[in-house]
Amino acid sequence: MPAMKTALVCCLACILCSACAARRDIVFRVKSEVLHEIDARLFGHFLERPSWGGEIGVEGALVPGTHRLQPDVLELMEGMKIPVLRFPGGADVGHIDWRDMIDNVPGRSGGRPRSTGHQGDEVTNGFGYDEFLRTCEILGAEAALVVNFREALLKKKPLEEAALSAASLVAYCNAPVGAGLPPGMADWPAVRARNGQSRPYGVQTFQIGNETWLYLKELKKLLPGTWRDHYVDCLASYVEAMRAVDPSIEIIVDGHDGDLSGIVDRVRIRLGNGISYLASHFYAPGPVEKATRDGREVPREEISDEEIWRAWVAVPDVDAEGRSVLDHGGILAARRHGHLVAATEWNWNGWWRRKPPRSMMDSWWAKGIGAAGFLHALMRAGDVVRIGCQSLLVGNLWEISSIRVDPGGETPAFLLPSGGITAFYAARHGRNLLRLESENVPTFEQPYRFGDIGPKSKVAYVDALVTADERAVYFHAVNRHLHRPLEITIDLGDLAGTTGRAVHHLLEGRLKNRPGSKVSVRQEAFFFHGRRLEVVLPPRSVSCIEFLRSRSAGAAGRRLPVSATN
Repeated sequence: MPAMKTALVCCLACILCSACAARRDIVFRVKSEVLHEIDARLFGHFLERPSWGGEIGVEGALVPGTHRLQPDVLELMEGMKIPVLRFPGGADVGHIDWRDMIDNVPGRSGGRPRSTGHQGDEVTNGFGYDEFLRTCEILGAEAALVVNFREALLKKKPLEEAALSAASLVAYCNAPVGAGLPPGMADWPAVRARNGQSRPYGVQTFQIGNETWLYLKELKKLLPGTWRDHYVDCLASYVEAMRAVDPSIEIIVDGHDGDLSGIVDRVRIRLGNGISYLASHFYAPGPVEKATRDGREVPREEISDEEIWRAWVAVPDVDAEGRSVLDHGGILAARRHGHLVAATEWNWNGWWRRKPPRSMMDSWWAKGIGAAGFLHALMRAGDVVRIGCQSLLVGNLWEISSIRVDPGGETPAFLLPSGGITAFYAARHGRNLLRLESENVPTFEQPYRFGDIGPKSKVAYVDALVTADERAVYFHAVNRHLHRPLEITIDLGDLAGTTGRAVHHLLEGRLKNRPGSKVSVRQEAFFFHGRRLEVVLPPRSVSCIEFLRSRSAGAAGRRLPVSATN
């Protein structure tokens, strides 16, 4: 009975709140003030080669028996407008030798050997560095390569040898044929030429290690009194060796997300500008064992689909207005100390461990709308975050993948919602984030804890932000309401140069998963009068309303043709 009473009160509150919202205009006022720049690399991806849990990543996207990507996979990648692509790991990168992923290695006979990942599973090396870097050239994407740091940190190899190995990868990618190389290094540019690439690839960004905080427990046992100094010594040796080959590269190191261990301060003092970015990773909710409310476990059958939806889309954190933000130690430390962040892995990454899940818990589209919240949070953190890599770009099993593939090549690859949403933003955003004021935005309470998704007292039904460049102003909006379209008013009165011509780009999806269905974008171009306009946001949708700044808009009041693209 108490539970029924609570439900009735909640329903009544929802009805009253909705009625109030209907009587008040939801207004967004776009201001001309620039808050910060938006780096296009925020909309990048991670082309990982996992080896565990049945997922083989890009290795499953090859034409069987070859090193070539399946044509439909490459076509989907090209349509995603990927600005930066990270490779190859991930948790496995500390357990593999980069040389196993190329041909013609000096002193090695035969083809590429198989590698063993961090959980003891084998992974083929069918898709290696040359295949990856040539794919980046086709896509027009920057490459970001991760080097093995575990070998040095945990003394699996002598430090000088491990640092030289990382520098050798830089030489393979970037040194011209005939270049003078450090003592003891093989002629890697000549090897690259034998592999069909005479000119350097010109990789700009390298990351030293991946999630190195995972090694700290073992490191503390290995060197209980000096482990911090050893960590920084190893980093310094890697940076020196890699920059000796190419001084122009940018280097990412682990940011340790708030630095409770005291490492990052030492890194800044020792290496200073030798480090370009500190890495942070953002995932939620992770494995969901149970649902709790006010500290009490709630049976799954007592939670409605709408309540699950509201939890899934209320990520990663929210500010006082209920908008998605990154209230995270790594971001706060970057703002405090003035360094830049590379979010080299992020995703709406969750799964219900007790099977079978409810349909809403398993909805790709619900997770995709959650991914849109992550993107808004990254854009709001664009004052310090310059690189974002959504994982997993290509996968055969995990539901965080952007492109689902069939290793046998019999079923066509298709784009999942989370990847489609990142592609949507990559193709439609401006260089600057503008100030946006709002009023009467309806909100909801999210009272449950599902894994890393915690309770939130106020979440905005419409999460909106605005970016701009010389060509257009882009109003980005997520309607988080499961059932209801929301009409909003956009006020452009503070902006100069908009013409009255706009295009509404709209991304909608199915709540129930349908393998092979395409993620599609609807577009409607129109003219409007004055400086205010009303727009309807369909339920559970992502919109970008593009206000053109050219002076050739034509006669006002005429509707332009509607087009649709996949």
